[in-house]
Amino acid sequence: MGKPLRVLIVEDSEDDALLLIFELRRGDYSPAWKRVETVEAMRKALEEESWDLVISDYVLPGFSGLEALRLARKSGLDLPFIIVSGKIGEDTAVNAMKEGANDYLIKGNISRLVPAIEREMQEAEVRRKRREAEAALVRSERRYKRLVAAVTDYIYTVTIKEGSVVRTSHGPGCLTVTGYSHEDYTSNPFLWYQMIYEEDRAAVTSLTNDIRAGKDIPSLEHRIRHKDGSIRWVINTIVPRYSEQGDLIGYDGLISDITQRKRAEESLRLQSAALEAAANAIVITDGDGVVIWVNQAFTRMTGYRLDEAVRRDMSFLKSELHDAKFYQDLREAINAGQVWQGEMINRRKNGTLYPEEQTITPVTDERGGIKHFICIKQDITERKVAQQALLENASMLKEMEIAKQIQLSLLPPSPPIVAGIDCYGLCVPATHIGGDYYDMFLHGDQLSMVIADVSGHSVGAALIMVETRSVLRAQIETLQGPSEIVSALNELLHEDLSRAELFITMSYLSYNTVTRELRYTNAGHPPSLLYRASNSSFLELDAEGLVLGVQRGVQFEEPTVQVASGDLLLLYTDGIIEAEGAQGELFGARRLREVLAAQHRRPAAGVIAAVLSAVRAFTGASSFKDDISMLLCKFT
Repeated sequence: MGKPLRVLIVEDSEDDALLLIFELRRGDYSPAWKRVETVEAMRKALEEESWDLVISDYVLPGFSGLEALRLARKSGLDLPFIIVSGKIGEDTAVNAMKEGANDYLIKGNISRLVPAIEREMQEAEVRRKRREAEAALVRSERRYKRLVAAVTDYIYTVTIKEGSVVRTSHGPGCLTVTGYSHEDYTSNPFLWYQMIYEEDRAAVTSLTNDIRAGKDIPSLEHRIRHKDGSIRWVINTIVPRYSEQGDLIGYDGLISDITQRKRAEESLRLQSAALEAAANAIVITDGDGVVIWVNQAFTRMTGYRLDEAVRRDMSFLKSELHDAKFYQDLREAINAGQVWQGEMINRRKNGTLYPEEQTITPVTDERGGIKHFICIKQDITERKVAQQALLENASMLKEMEIAKQIQLSLLPPSPPIVAGIDCYGLCVPATHIGGDYYDMFLHGDQLSMVIADVSGHSVGAALIMVETRSVLRAQIETLQGPSEIVSALNELLHEDLSRAELFITMSYLSYNTVTRELRYTNAGHPPSLLYRASNSSFLELDAEGLVLGVQRGVQFEEPTVQVASGDLLLLYTDGIIEAEGAQGELFGARRLREVLAAQHRRPAAGVIAAVLSAVRAFTGASSFKDDISMLLCKFT
């Protein structure tokens, strides 16, 4: 039985491949082989099977020995690669060797094939063992580095002669703990003192003095400055050595790095302080729900001190307002390892009830068993009050919106149709409801126009506005002329306005559609504006008269004016001229007149829209601080 050998043959001639196999068998090999002649076949063979060497022809159809060599090397496999070719020259062979071929043979003279294979197989084995040794060395170095890195202790020795330190010796662990080697300490006898943190040097020096005085020395925790500049905590344990005569001749010490422990302790202190200072109540129980610890916030919330709460089941807070199923579901959830969140009603120490929001988190051990529960509680009394207020406010807002729609529905849906007059009205409340009001009445040849403003923006102002509308519509048919109507309103509304501590400003105008005469009365309201298109001038329709509701028996002046074709009449409330810009400046009557003059050729609705747009642009806001109402008539 020959020596086993797995051979990949890159050859397009099956006969030449068989000759190679014959030669190998003559050389006492028992080859297992495969012949490939394309790049794809060779790549697949290298990836899927294991080989001891590659024998390749140099020239193949669509393929070459150098390409096969590069493919073998690219695979990362350390395989001897031998070229066997009948068409290779010396220069080509040298180039192939430079590319990484291990040997080359001439077809027809392959007597060197077996010796070449044995030589290359031996060298490959040497390389394999070298790689294994190097890998083992790397692993060993890594293990050593991990061991050194894990060392947190080292022993040092101090020799004392005639009461003074004459020599120190530090074990190999000193490099990991302090960053300094034994040689560093040898070259600098004072290094051991210099590396002690400045604030701790006095304590370490005192320890040395106590040793010399023969006192019992406890272990000392202190800080050192590591060679890399970081601060480390160590515990220094010292054992004195005495001569036969009882004199101190030195001491041995064990330095242990306790930096991680100190950091953990500091973290625990911080966590404890945070838990104690937390605004929410925190309770820690054991796995059975028995209280172990509570913070100050718990005491403030429930009235129970720590000593009153510990060793008690959490049921001492029960209000009895929740049924048994509520607590059963809670207990099943947390015992299953789930976090429970919810609201409940509990009872304070003084017996009062309060709503709380609670989160209970199970804490498990390394085996998954529940060891503790952490309960975070928050008194949500204020939140519940706020939620109720929001609900009530939402309900009120809804009712106010309904009131707004009712109030706006009381305004004329459209002006009466009168030949030669284009009318349009608009009311924009500052809040849900307001005290502005305008109206138009056509009775016979008379077209009456009224605009009013009840002081304030309250529900009371809105109710007075509704009352004013009702009284006015009831009296309109029985009274003659603006002054008589406004006087009657003052008498009829005086008592209600006085009790409500409100007043009304009003402009009332009556236009005769036949004679084109306009009569008007004013009760402290911004005077209506009559724009004369013929000469681009304005006339303020003002008249003597007090606001309504101040006193009884007031006489109101009733001037008249003749209206011409092209004239524009605007009744408005003070919300327009008192609208404030970004710098606190008022929109004012001048800007209002400028808009009317510039837009007077537009329909009545277009003029009102232009005024509203100008006010919004001036204030930079889409809503207003005061109600805005306008009634405009354009005469043709």
